[in-house]
Amino acid sequence: MIPLGPILKIGVPIALLIGLWLGARHVIANIRADERETVTAEFADAQQRREIADLRQALATERRQNDITEEANAKQSADLASANSRLAAYVARLRASGGGVGQGADLPRVPDAAGVAGGADRLSLLDADLRKCTAIAVRLGNAKDWAEKQKEVER
Repeated sequence: MIPLGPILKIGVPIALLIGLWLGARHVIANIRADERETVTAEFADAQQRREIADLRQALATERRQNDITEEANAKQSADLASANSRLAAYVARLRASGGGVGQGADLPRVPDAAGVAGGADRLSLLDADLRKCTAIAVRLGNAKDWAEKQKEVER
């Protein structure tokens, strides 16, 4: 028969120590889990606030870019109308002066009526070419101004 007295004297305190150690680990694990949940929630909130701020900034930038585009389109329409009216006045002055296209010593001549497609007069061809060039110049100037303003907004 094995004496139980010495086993109980040594075993019970060891069992109690093991129980206390396991209980302490359980309590510490619960505390850490609670802290982890709190930190995770705070991080998620901070991340959401940052994303909301980024989205608001992106929306404000996009709205400003849209405003710049609308302003540029309105300016282009006005500039094109102004350029076309100046061009029409110039062509009218040429017609009034007898159609002196290519008549000067330093100016190249437009082909004779036989070489002009469809029998159009020289001023009509010049007018059409100048309208195309004017439209291109106005659009390029407008695109340059628009791009510069867009870059300012993106900064």
